[in-house]
Amino acid sequence: MPTELEYFPSPAYKRSVLRIRSLLAKEIARLESIAQKKERASAIGKDNLGEELPRIRAFCREYHKAFMRYLDATLPQHKNGVQCKAGCGNCCHHFPMSVEPFELVEFYANIRKSPDLILYLEECVFRTRTYYALLKSGEVRGEEDPEDFALVRYFKKGLACPFILAGGDCGTYACRPVTCRMYFSETPGEFCVPEYLQTEKNRSFIVYLPDDVEWMIADLSAHYQELALPESLYEGILSMNTLEPFFANADSQGGVV
Repeated sequence: MPTELEYFPSPAYKRSVLRIRSLLAKEIARLESIAQKKERASAIGKDNLGEELPRIRAFCREYHKAFMRYLDATLPQHKNGVQCKAGCGNCCHHFPMSVEPFELVEFYANIRKSPDLILYLEECVFRTRTYYALLKSGEVRGEEDPEDFALVRYFKKGLACPFILAGGDCGTYACRPVTCRMYFSETPGEFCVPEYLQTEKNRSFIVYLPDDVEWMIADLSAHYQELALPESLYEGILSMNTLEPFFANADSQGGVV
């Protein structure tokens, strides 16, 4: 069952948090400046997505690096250690939510030229429809939390992430969103399966960022609201694909996409 730990503010922890705060503050200031010049509430829209792609991607990569340093500072504080190993992939059967819009930009930019793109999109459609069917079922049943009901039922269906390789490794490891980086287990992978979900044998945990950092991320992501991107990975990828012309145009302009 997922647990949350209050982390000791070690020097490494403080440095990692300060690094993330500084990175976010700088990007928020940049986006606020764009919004002011555009005379609107948010910075990124269809009118400037293409020209902003290189800077969005560069920021996202730095954000992911900063989060990994945060993990380096926090994971040692879990006294029972981490049992996660390359090739396990059990947690990659969940329906990934809470993906930030700039992460969707970076993720899509990394897969858009793949020869398997059509297959990826088809798998994303199937998984998204499956999730929403389960969500609707939870609402019809009068479940107290239809979203949680849908997420649990989805996991029990055993649908692996479309980007998992045959051996269980992540095929998009370098650009995976934070939601895929923050989930760990103190128990072996054999207990990270549906039958042990929400039991004492499954001692999984999520490494959360400090509340003030989460608020900064929310403020930053609000600058993408004109794009109306979903928060789930699979549905978000489908939405990003509708913006492909902006990526293609950036390609023709020599953009780093």
